[in-house]
This record gives sequence, C-alpha cells and structure tokens, in this order.
Amino acid sequence: MFTQKIFCIGSETEKTDQLVTGLAKDSDSINHGLVSREDFIPKDYGFYHTSVVDLSPGNIAKIAKSFDRVIMLDQPKEDYPHFKSIVTTIRLMMYLEDEGYTVEYRNNQLSQHLIGWKNFLKENKSFCFYPFLALIDNVGSYTTICPKSSAPIKNSSEIINWITDPDYSAIRQKMIKGETMPDRCSNCYASEGMGFESARQFETLEWVGLMSLDTVDDFLAVENPVFFEIRPSNKCNVMCRMCAPNWSHLIDKEYKKINLVDKSKKWTFTNTNYDNINFTSAKRIYFGGGEPTIMPEFYDFLRRCIDNQNTNFELLIGTNGMKFSNTLLDLLDNFDNVCLAFSYDGYKEINNYIRWLTDFDTMIENSRKLRDRGHRISLQTVFSIWNVTTIHKIFEFYDKEYPGSTLLVQPSGELDSLFGPYNHPYPELVVESMKRCQDTKIYYENGRSIKSMVDAVLRYYSNPDYKVNLELLKKFYEFNDTLDESRKVKLQDYIPDLANARKMYGI
Repeated sequence: MFTQKIFCIGSETEKTDQLVTGLAKDSDSINHGLVSREDFIPKDYGFYHTSVVDLSPGNIAKIAKSFDRVIMLDQPKEDYPHFKSIVTTIRLMMYLEDEGYTVEYRNNQLSQHLIGWKNFLKENKSFCFYPFLALIDNVGSYTTICPKSSAPIKNSSEIINWITDPDYSAIRQKMIKGETMPDRCSNCYASEGMGFESARQFETLEWVGLMSLDTVDDFLAVENPVFFEIRPSNKCNVMCRMCAPNWSHLIDKEYKKINLVDKSKKWTFTNTNYDNINFTSAKRIYFGGGEPTIMPEFYDFLRRCIDNQNTNFELLIGTNGMKFSNTLLDLLDNFDNVCLAFSYDGYKEINNYIRWLTDFDTMIENSRKLRDRGHRISLQTVFSIWNVTTIHKIFEFYDKEYPGSTLLVQPSGELDSLFGPYNHPYPELVVESMKRCQDTKIYYENGRSIKSMVDAVLRYYSNPDYKVNLELLKKFYEFNDTLDESRKVKLQDYIPDLANARKMYGI
C-alpha cells in the first residue's frame, strides 16, 4: 500500500497530468489531480500536481509542508509555454531544498542546465549577460555595460558593428576569464559581498532560459543585441528622497534652489532617435527615465513602433505609476507584451514621504486600469534607511493587491551609503520586519534578490556586534532635515521611529 503524499511540480499543460497519472500507476497509487487553491491541504495518500502558473511559488512553498516529497517532473522545455515558468520552477526547487524539504529535481535535464549556469556564475565573479546581449544607451550619447554603471564604453554613434566592436570585445573577454572590473561593475560586486544575489547573477540566468543558451560560446554567437535600454531625459514628476538630479529634473531644480551639493556626476541627456535599436533582433526593450509616462519622447517612440509595425517585443516600462493619459493607454494597447514596473517603497503615507509627490492610492488605481487592459504589472522596492523597519507592510500589501507579480528589490546604495538600509538605529525593528517578510508569499516569488536580500539584511542586523555608524547617521539626518524644510514636512509625522532615534543618540 502506498503511504506517501507526493507533490509534483510541472508545466501548466495537460502533459503534467498525464505524467503524474503514469507515476501514480507505477506506484500502485492514484493521481488526485490539479492543486490550484492556496489553502489546499492533502487528506489522502497519493500524487498531486500543480505549476507555478496554477499556484504562486509562495503558495506552493507553504502547501509543500504537508507533503512527504516534492518532485519537479522531468519534462522537456517544449512542454512549457514560457521560459519563465522553467526558471521559476527550478528556483523554487532550489529554495525548497535549502529549507530542508525532501525534493527531487537535480537529475532533470532542465535542472542540470540551470544549476550548471548558477554554479558558473558563483565561480566566475565577472561574467554577465549585458555586454553579450544588450545595448544600453544609458544616458547622454554614450553606452555603458548596464543601467547601474556610469563608466562609458563609447559614443553610441561610433559603434559600427556591435559584435566586433573592440571595446565591447575587450569587456567580453575579461568577463569570460573572470577578471573583475570594479570601475564598471561595483554595484553587483557589493551586492554579492553582502550575501545576496546580484543583478548579474539573477538576470543572466533569466536570459539563459529565454535564449536557450547552453555555453559561453552561445553568448558569443549572438550577432545583434536582443535587449535595449533607453533613457532619453531626466524629466520626472516626482522627487524620490534617494534619487539625484541626474534622474529627476525636479530634484535638480530643488538642489539648486536650496544650494544642496550633489557630488554625483552630472550627465547630459540627448534625445535618441532610436536608430540604435535593431527591431529585427530585439526581444526586450526597457524605457526608463526620469519618468517615461510624461516624456514626449516616449510617446514618439510608441507611435514610431506602431507606424512601422515594430511591436513584436517585450516592452518594459519603469514608472512611478502616477500619470497615465488616455492617449498613452490607447498607444500601449497596440503592444501585446507590455510590463509596467511600479515602484513602491513603503505602505501608504511612508511611500508618499519617500517617493515625494506620489500618491499611494492613485498608483493602485492606475495599476488596476492597466491590468484591466491586459498589461502586466511588476514591482520594484528599494531598501533604505527610511523603510527597512516597515518593509513587511509593503510585502503584505503586495500579497493582497498583486498576487503572482514579480518583484525586484535592491538596496539604496552600498554599505556606507547615506540612504542605505545598513545603518538603522533600531536593529531590533529591522529584524522584526525581515522576519515578517519571510512569512509573506511575495518572499518566495523568485523575483530578483528578494529572498537573498531579506535574509542578508536579517543576518546583518542579527549580529550581536552590530553598531550604528553615528557619523553617517548624523549626516543622514542633516540631509533629510534639509529636504524636509524644502518640502515643508516632518519626518516625525511619517516615520516616527526614525525621528525618535535622534534623542536616543543625542543627534
């Protein structure tokens, strides 16, 4: 008699049910069918199945506690309608394994492929998909390796042949050899140093899945960029506290008015004519800013794509979620694959304080309009000193409002950053928030760096030797006071724990 409860994870197709029926028959057991309810608890012995489309990874992880084994079915990639399902499923299995669940997945062909790449990216501290697959017309007239890098590669007008360009070729060879480039890639190196998965590690695995790349030679064989990023100006309608004049013309005006010194490099934006985009090879185009939804250049870009029938790519838009005109909504309806990345950095009033001039309720209303029109919503959250004790509130909000949406998290700067999440005066509050984050479903969703960052911040503040850098904290309060005075608000009214800490430390 079969006396186990087996949870099978497969593709979101009928083939999964057929495979599970076969496994059950071989074990003289029964296939109880698809699990699609998040509150499901198995009562009878036998086999059950689901997919990361039928249930979110967070729900699967919670339900899996009631099973004796979790098996990822050994299916070919052709059984999966979308590559993201494959990557998400394997990442979920890795997580369950790390948490001590009894799992079976490592011998699957697809698993071995992704595990191999993940190990390679751990051993090779430099390799990244960007210079092999992307053209980042980041700011001004020059290109960079990625959006996080400000070190120029060359003027975009000087790139005759991207695949043979000597400057790009030199960068690619350094990455293949594992030679680090601190002047270009410090952001990812810092993330990995803090113990969480960096953008280069996470996104390279995503592109391996999307492009079915088996070896480094497969990266080298890509003849034209498939990912393009465009930032035509710093025109923006909000003033985020961790932002800088480079990325918001309103902050630029404010800093000049209050004589606030900004040490970051000033970039000159140029309006691109989009001639660098190869629409034949493009699989994904990201439009950022500033704020794309208020840029005339963004409207021009969409109209040109529509007029030339160049809409067969994934269009990603980074947005603060505040302004979507009827004209823009109508233009976006011409694209079949649109994803808008909404940035929330706090729950309700905390978000409005950090992301100044945003309105939490308006953002929700706009995201619902877009979802009703068939567009995807993804999420972005920056961990900072302002929100690191209340991150759980925004995670819990995501669970309710955006179930199944992907989330990208990142720190506001590196370890010694003025706004970073690593110097909060109340470590016990940070620990409590991170633990509550671990109880949310979005924590399991395999978005970029979610789990690894929450866990890393928790470890950092759980260290009994943790001490506040008082000099850095004092500089933070001085900066924040300057912004509060300019914007006629008080920290105490929005984030009282951070305001009250001044008395404790005599600042």
